[in-house]
Amino acid sequence: MSIENRNITLTCPVCGNDQFSCVDGVFDDLSEAPDEMKLRCADCGSIFTKGEIIESNQDVINANIEDIKNEAMQEIKKSLKKIFR
Repeated sequence: MSIENRNITLTCPVCGNDQFSCVDGVFDDLSEAPDEMKLRCADCGSIFTKGEIIESNQDVINANIEDIKNEAMQEIKKSLKKIFR
């Protein structure tokens, strides 16, 4: 089974835009930024912490987790079928 990286696009809870800039500092990779990092939506200008954005996108995150689980189960089933031929 191959391991793959998934990127989930998080959106602004106000306008739905997916572009943010750091208010508190500079981070090349926002996934490495602390949850307290303040981010500004590039479209509507609303400011949220990274944690708040993650929380407001929890449905999207959970749906992706379910997709990954289902794909993993399919891969496991395929592998088991090959083993027990």
